[in-house]
Amino acid sequence: MKMLPMQRFWRPGILLSGLLFFLVALPELSAQRRFPHLFTLDSRSPDTLATPDPTSSRHRYRVTAWGTYSMWEDTINSSVDPIWIYSFPDEEWAKPEWRIFDGYPIYVGDPKMFDSHGLRVNNQPFPEQPLNSVDHKYSMIIQGDGNPLTTAIVDWNFRGLVKRDAHDNNSGFLYVLVEELPLTEIEICAIDSSQFPVVRVSMRVMQDSVQVDNFSDKLQLYENGLPVTIDSVDCSERIRPVSVAMVFDRSGSMDEVWGLSTRIEEVKTAGRKFVDRLTDADEAAIYSFSNWPTLDQTWTNNRTAMRQAIDRLQPEGYTAMNDAVDRALTDIANRPVSYKKAVVVLSDGEDNISSIEKIGDVIAHAKQIGVPVFAIGLLLDKDDSLQALARETGGAYFSVRDASAIDSVFNSIAERLFEKGCCNVWYRSPRPTKDGTWRLVETTLRLESETVSAPDDGYRAPTSTSGVNDRTDNGSLNVSIVPNPAAEGTTVIVTLPLSTTANVQVVNILGETLLTIPGVHLQPGSNQIDIPLTQFVAGRYFLVIEGEKLSWRGRLDVVR
Repeated sequence: MKMLPMQRFWRPGILLSGLLFFLVALPELSAQRRFPHLFTLDSRSPDTLATPDPTSSRHRYRVTAWGTYSMWEDTINSSVDPIWIYSFPDEEWAKPEWRIFDGYPIYVGDPKMFDSHGLRVNNQPFPEQPLNSVDHKYSMIIQGDGNPLTTAIVDWNFRGLVKRDAHDNNSGFLYVLVEELPLTEIEICAIDSSQFPVVRVSMRVMQDSVQVDNFSDKLQLYENGLPVTIDSVDCSERIRPVSVAMVFDRSGSMDEVWGLSTRIEEVKTAGRKFVDRLTDADEAAIYSFSNWPTLDQTWTNNRTAMRQAIDRLQPEGYTAMNDAVDRALTDIANRPVSYKKAVVVLSDGEDNISSIEKIGDVIAHAKQIGVPVFAIGLLLDKDDSLQALARETGGAYFSVRDASAIDSVFNSIAERLFEKGCCNVWYRSPRPTKDGTWRLVETTLRLESETVSAPDDGYRAPTSTSGVNDRTDNGSLNVSIVPNPAAEGTTVIVTLPLSTTANVQVVNILGETLLTIPGVHLQPGSNQIDIPLTQFVAGRYFLVIEGEKLSWRGRLDVVR
């Protein structure tokens, strides 16, 4: 007689593991983890089987179990599935040991079962789910832990006072499929508020290191906790050219041996490779510092000139880092607004001679003009200034102790600046006030099996400097654009209570004005303005109406 724990209940069989397939995407990836993996579990076997490879602690896994088996010999009644004991022979149900249960189905993870029967995955039962009386199939998602995933059918009881295995009179099979879910990662490449209140979030979505573009229907954005409406998603690369000031330390310590050469020679090699990644549309200037800062190459898109300036760097003297970064910030502030701007500074020591003594003054300058600083600390045990400079300006800090890593650091900075593989997501701020406040942007992807979020990022709203022209008069101004999207032309219908004069502009996503209709006289009531679009390529534009008593901006899409 089967007993529960003092008597016999059911018995696991021989677990036959079957590999569904071994996918090798590239020859050099032959060591990748072999998933999916299918277990075939014979209810008569006590064995615990494991996946041939460990799970990844970075991945999640879908575990699906199905099938039925019988706990009692000499019966055709299959009474157990992966989660439930769902039917009993009448003579078995009449036995007194079942009185501790109120009826069946009985969950195999019920504590009254004393962990004595049923399917186990990583030594745990499936979470309780409703009985599936059709195909007895169930799924759950688990996090990988770096160990192989194990499966078994447990079956034991006591005969007398002796615990004994009780698989011998079971019959039937269970099946367990383990699938590795794609590792989804989100990275914020940049947040551009130059066209505020329109905000551009540049972001990269990767699944197992492969870029994903079709995520717009799964994306949710929040600004300061408020959900925003996404206007559009564009995954074409390099929306803006870059303007980068490269600031190199050439103090005397840079002549010390490092790796196979000296610090300065290793940095020169990596710097030249960084320059090679610029395009003809990008520009850079080369600065360096020792006792004082110098401009070694003025702003240019000539990469040969940049490389030659880097080659001429020679180590000597002290470390005027603060003055050098501040000078680069002053110069880059005057570059055209169409560029995405950044300063990259590399140093192997704390500032010890600058006229600007406090790094906080340099940080304030960078924040004032909205330029991030990417800082590289070379062999520094203490680098508070560089870390603060990067952190407070929205850049990034990299600590380098191994000469072989300097090239990859410059590559990482280039990837961020160029927004390589990043998609551009546009939305309109739910708080269009130009108040200079910091706006937290939260990014979430809601997938079938999980929700993935990017690390929090944000931007600083611009500060109003020109009175009424910096506001949008939503209370008295009504504007519609028809048709939108438009092809050859569109009509703007402006309704307002007062007469005024306004300029009408069409602006591209870089903030460049492509068309201006000056001095449009608007009367009280409805006004119609025709906008020709024949010279515009297909894409996203913005219509701007600015007048003495109004300021309005709206989206205009052009199709071909």
